[in-house]
Amino acid sequence: MKVLVLSDSFPPHNLGGAGEVAFLVSHELAQRGHDVLVLTAVDDRVSAGTERRDGLTITRFWAPVPAPLRLHLGVVNPLAVTQVARAARAFRPDVVHAHNVHERLSFAALAAAHRGGTPVVLTAHDYLLFCLTKFLCSAGDVSYHAVPTACPNCRHIRRAPGRNRAAHGLVRRSVGANPKGAIACISHAQRTALAVNGFDDVPLEVVHNGLPVEPELSAETRLSQAAAFRQRHGLDNRPLVLFGGRISGAKGGDQLLRAVAVARQRVDCQLAIAGDREAYFAHARRLADEVGLAQDSLHTLGWLDSDELDAAFDAADVCATPSVYPDPFNLMNLRAMAHRKPVVGTCFGGTPEIVVDGQTGFIADPWQPEAFGGRIADLLLDSRLASRFGDAGRERFIAEFSLDRQVSSYESLYERCRA
Repeated sequence: MKVLVLSDSFPPHNLGGAGEVAFLVSHELAQRGHDVLVLTAVDDRVSAGTERRDGLTITRFWAPVPAPLRLHLGVVNPLAVTQVARAARAFRPDVVHAHNVHERLSFAALAAAHRGGTPVVLTAHDYLLFCLTKFLCSAGDVSYHAVPTACPNCRHIRRAPGRNRAAHGLVRRSVGANPKGAIACISHAQRTALAVNGFDDVPLEVVHNGLPVEPELSAETRLSQAAAFRQRHGLDNRPLVLFGGRISGAKGGDQLLRAVAVARQRVDCQLAIAGDREAYFAHARRLADEVGLAQDSLHTLGWLDSDELDAAFDAADVCATPSVYPDPFNLMNLRAMAHRKPVVGTCFGGTPEIVVDGQTGFIADPWQPEAFGGRIADLLLDSRLASRFGDAGRERFIAEFSLDRQVSSYESLYERCRA
């Protein structure tokens, strides 16, 4: 099958989960014998060009997005639309698989790729189909109903008042037209949010994200890597709570600091934060002082590459995913489970679909630091329970959230869309 992949970002020009998922799925499709062409945009001419890499043909084209025009170009970017239309005509794909296109490629690129009747599958990695702030203002509200005109975080939509309506129309015509495509939601929680906010007029499927199932290292090697990681990053031998990803307030960092301060009333532990937001790190250090979390118990690690992140999980005792908005899917949950680490995760969004409360970790409300911190302490104080949860998490990851399972689901979806 010939698959045209559209993605605003793609490794190595990428730090987010959406680009990583686009790469993993595309690479696995190529390994299975599909002919895969990836189209992605870059903001500098030097990085533009076509290369053959990891079994994929990757074309990066120049499509700058000046900040004042970001909302408008996210709907229609003439440069990107021209490139996508040209590539689709030349490649003649059997199916188009789009990931994030709201920033550079634009929603109009979906229509350009669909022209001629090629079915389009659009993976929604967040809530930007209907909310410019990714639904961050919900504070965990499970009604999922967004009102952008009443949201203080969305006031800038007044600069492009028709943005959401135009995006919806382009998606409906490209994904909901015959032959039909589909929006692939990465969790049932996200599917509910899309349906509540107007996208019930297009096919909505759920395909959970997955990660490759890597062979496990020996216990001795994992211990050695963990010790070396702690030494490199100035961590001592106290129990370690790991938190990371694209760090922001919505990911629950503030609430986690308060929860770890609560946990420390029962167990002397430390918190490590991995991510790429130095401004948030400075804020976290100030907040740590306010909540009584000693500075030697808070470690900001910066952005970690794949190998270093693996070592971080080896070093951790518990992984925390405390998002305070309905985070549709947090890959940190899967990484922890793959490394046999128990998770204390948020009760909002997709995490409860991944982490089974009382089996692979605990689900708690991050807005309640006593409860969330108490669950962290429970695991840090009971190594047998933590180990049992970690083992069950590894089994669940392999059975339900492998990359192999994810890509097989996409292949089935492609076939249904082409039928």
